[in-house]
Amino acid sequence: MLSLVAQARGSLSKAELRVAEIILSRPEDVITMSMTDLKHIAAVSDPTIIRFCRRLGCAGYGEFKVRLAQGLAPEPPFDYQPITGRDTIAEATTKLLGNSINAVRRFAEDVDPQVIELAAEKLMAAKSIFLLALGLSETVAFDAEHKLFRLGLHCRLVVDAHRQTLIMPTLRPDEAVLFFSHSGATRVLVNAAAVARKNGVTTIALTAPGSHLARGCDIVIGLPRYEHSELYTPLTSRLNHFLVVNLLVVAIGLRQGRPMPDNLAALEPWLTEKLAD
Repeated sequence: MLSLVAQARGSLSKAELRVAEIILSRPEDVITMSMTDLKHIAAVSDPTIIRFCRRLGCAGYGEFKVRLAQGLAPEPPFDYQPITGRDTIAEATTKLLGNSINAVRRFAEDVDPQVIELAAEKLMAAKSIFLLALGLSETVAFDAEHKLFRLGLHCRLVVDAHRQTLIMPTLRPDEAVLFFSHSGATRVLVNAAAVARKNGVTTIALTAPGSHLARGCDIVIGLPRYEHSELYTPLTSRLNHFLVVNLLVVAIGLRQGRPMPDNLAALEPWLTEKLAD
């Protein structure tokens, strides 16, 4: 439900947006609030809250709270088998592959194809695309830059925090910024998104739904953090991020009319000279 609220932000009225911001910032409090409480905090009317709930497929505020609470309940998102030092190589191989498959299957249930399509359209329409990432998310951004270049889009990768801060105020409304963040809580990226968005730049985030970064961007491709850990980074944690890059590539390829949108043309021979057999 938090993911749906985050994705709906761009289509909400000003009053409904105030309701959404309260839900995204205080979801645990909202599930215990009466509609009167929420109405006073958000400074909206009863019909506004009912209309907001119905936008998200709920009959009313009561059903919305139930579904919100269900989404917040801690439960295993998929069958995850931890690898331990006692495992044999064969056992570890089986576990890792199984965890990866299960993570992708779970994401297949959560991904929103309409958001992928909207993001692809915005990227194609942008005069320039800036790709911002820090830490482990840089590997996903590098992959995205390589593939977007080969689709003919003008893009620039920026993975230095200081340069990210300097560049954002210089961008124009006909440009776009693509953010990559597993947590959605990296302060530099959140601040960069706020500056870019204030200047009318299209901001797109591949990040955790409901996160600080998600709330600060125009379009959010939600990647739920199925494995909640800041101390350790499970090996499967970036798989779905790479998959989203491929989803964007396919969507852009379809829009460009490519006969095989899930394939990129091979690099020029002089770039990847091969040895003869």
